[in-house]
Amino acid sequence: MNESTLRDSEGSVPGVLVFVESNLTGTGVQAIHLARAMGLQTVFLSGQLERYNADPKAAEAIRTQVDTVLECDTQDPVAMEKCLVEHGVQPTGVMTVMEYFVPSAAALARRLGLPGLSPDAAQAARDKYRTRVACAEKSVPVPAFQFVGSVDEVDAAIDRVGLPCVVKPVDESASIGVTLCRTRTQVAERIADLASRTVNSKGQRHEPGGLVEECLFGHEVSVETFTHDGRTTVLGVTDKLLGPTPYFLELGHTFPSVLPEGVTRAVADTTRAALQAIGFDFGPAHVELKLTERGPVLIEINARTGGDFIPDLVRHAIGIPLLEQSIIAHTGGVPDLEPRRDGGAAIRFVTGRSGTVASATGHDLAERFPSVVAFRMKAVPGAVTAWPTNSHDRLGHVMTSEATPAQAALHADAALAHLTVHYLSE
Repeated sequence: MNESTLRDSEGSVPGVLVFVESNLTGTGVQAIHLARAMGLQTVFLSGQLERYNADPKAAEAIRTQVDTVLECDTQDPVAMEKCLVEHGVQPTGVMTVMEYFVPSAAALARRLGLPGLSPDAAQAARDKYRTRVACAEKSVPVPAFQFVGSVDEVDAAIDRVGLPCVVKPVDESASIGVTLCRTRTQVAERIADLASRTVNSKGQRHEPGGLVEECLFGHEVSVETFTHDGRTTVLGVTDKLLGPTPYFLELGHTFPSVLPEGVTRAVADTTRAALQAIGFDFGPAHVELKLTERGPVLIEINARTGGDFIPDLVRHAIGIPLLEQSIIAHTGGVPDLEPRRDGGAAIRFVTGRSGTVASATGHDLAERFPSVVAFRMKAVPGAVTAWPTNSHDRLGHVMTSEATPAQAALHADAALAHLTVHYLSE
């Protein structure tokens, strides 16, 4: 990149926003488009550019909406800073919406003196074990838990947390590797697998092993928040729809929650306490909890906007453009977090099975269901699909917006029934 690339037609230097990697779809692609629409110069850092070719929309966004693409080690803040300096880039903001790169983006922003989350808080949120320890020390309710590095430690962990239990990696996302185990044998098998892995699904090094933790029984929610200038604003609580065990696949969301106000208030209080426990001090967060007989219990803290198009639900339901406000905050502005409307929105996801896709129906949804504001079917003839175990296995979605969250959820469920995947006979 030369200096002229960073100047507008009048010669002044506009804001320059650096994106550290991206999701293949959803919020990542949207954020890139938004930044460009807001008049920002965009720089995209990636250590593996070819992976974005897996999704046509992601590849197109990077090709058409990004001013400059630079390849460097995005797991190393020092390497990213060096790359920017070498190419004459002087950012006014650094951000990511991709879970795996939140710590490195936060560290880069700190090195450059730009707005961003505390690097320590980013690391604590990214590591589910560190989150558990920090919250337990501050008396924030968490499941009984133990990190297990080898099969030899399984019996002690089961004695502590009981059966059934949940076994999960400490640093994955999208429910990857999260499994309900009902027997010691199942726990041992999952730990043996996790103990054999020295890197996560994005190639980031980690300590082999995983969390063995208490299985919580109850409705799952997430809380969408934004922290700025010492204040955490709770934008709302999201009701989550999960698929059948042993996996914890998310099949839908409704925003805001239809739960009673007293319940959502308790969830919000627990969320604030959890964020404070890890030192969370800037930007959006997506915090997941279970509602149990002993009250809300923390599942995890994601130091970013929620995935699964949850920012779109927030925008359709209460009129807050969450991604846009995140861009504003990360480039030094003051986010506007005041609701503009009082409605509801919902999303439901399409799943399939093992086999080869023959056809998919439902492309006339928008005509048949006026409340549908977005839908996508990724399954195409000839595609080979599998029984879903994590979010990457889902095949499409439908989103609705209505006067109330309950209405939005009902309409989303009805529309989902018409998004059907047909398979070739075996």
